[in-house]
Amino acid sequence: MKQQNEKKNSPSFQVAFWLLTVLLWLFCASWHLIPWPSSLIEFWYSRGFFKALGFIVVPLTGRLPFSLALVLLIALPLLCLGLWLRLLIRYFRKKERSFRHVLLKGVKALLFLVPLLWCWFLLFWGMGYAREPMESRLHLGTEAVTEAELEEIGDQLFAGLMRDLPATEAERNVERAVASVSHSMERLIRIWEGRSVALPRRVKATIPGMLLMNGTSGICAPFTLEAHVDGGIPDTFFVAVAAHELGHIAGMCDEGETNLLGFAAGLQAENSYARYCVALDLYLDVARQLNTERRQEVLARLPESCWKDIREMQEASSRYRIDFFQKWSWRMYNHYLKSQGVKEGVRSYGRGVQLVVKSWRAGLLPLSG
Repeated sequence: MKQQNEKKNSPSFQVAFWLLTVLLWLFCASWHLIPWPSSLIEFWYSRGFFKALGFIVVPLTGRLPFSLALVLLIALPLLCLGLWLRLLIRYFRKKERSFRHVLLKGVKALLFLVPLLWCWFLLFWGMGYAREPMESRLHLGTEAVTEAELEEIGDQLFAGLMRDLPATEAERNVERAVASVSHSMERLIRIWEGRSVALPRRVKATIPGMLLMNGTSGICAPFTLEAHVDGGIPDTFFVAVAAHELGHIAGMCDEGETNLLGFAAGLQAENSYARYCVALDLYLDVARQLNTERRQEVLARLPESCWKDIREMQEASSRYRIDFFQKWSWRMYNHYLKSQGVKEGVRSYGRGVQLVVKSWRAGLLPLSG
């Protein structure tokens, strides 16, 4: 122990520590103060570093039966607090150092840990917010979406719902549906972007209500690239939310773009239940974009089995939601998205339907057949 302390206090160790700390701060500062070209991010990060990182990290964290992100979220603060308390205990027992020295040790640790976690976030996730917009990457048109197009897509989705409507409970296999969406998304990324991607074949369910209490259904852990869905969500919408979270793992940071990828992968999945789950979710999103009268008409034609799934989701949301916490957390998430360059904030979720129409219009998203 004494030799370890002497090594940590040696001039060479101190120089290396402060040099690394300064470099970490400089990297973080340069990212936020000097705009990086989106073309550079697209080529070197999204199609380079993040792609390679995914093939290393996703297979490892995906195989774990528990959430590594949740373990780290609990363990790291406790570890840091424990180490600092250990210094305090040594001070009160032996008073080898001054109390000021103990406080400075904590400040010194924070000066290193803050930029370290910041860089970890940027390299594992945050830099992806600066990607080129999907409209540019897929060469989508800029024409405004019309209500006639929304109604046409609604009609085609309804036809798909009727075709894939589960006839028995045995068809409602969540694991097979999520795995099918994962395979479909890998295939779609190769077609759309010409790159390969590593995706898990399942998502991790949290404790029921853990996410729903603040109005969230799922989350992608940026530090470990793990997809999570609230364990209280009924099967049909569990699959739909899983498709969205897998889109994040595929490298989509923008919520609207992630919605598009999740919708497209789900609708083109080989598993019929996967197609049904995602089609129902998108159908509801499309209906919300129509005028009140037309919205009521397209919702009224849904069969009772679809309404049963919708009511189960509504009941789960009501059961776990904490209103004040939901408002506060969504306000914070809105600020977070804007700080990452997403000008629309949480409204970017609604952009997914617009992208669906544009992709359908461009022939990238077949909905019939």
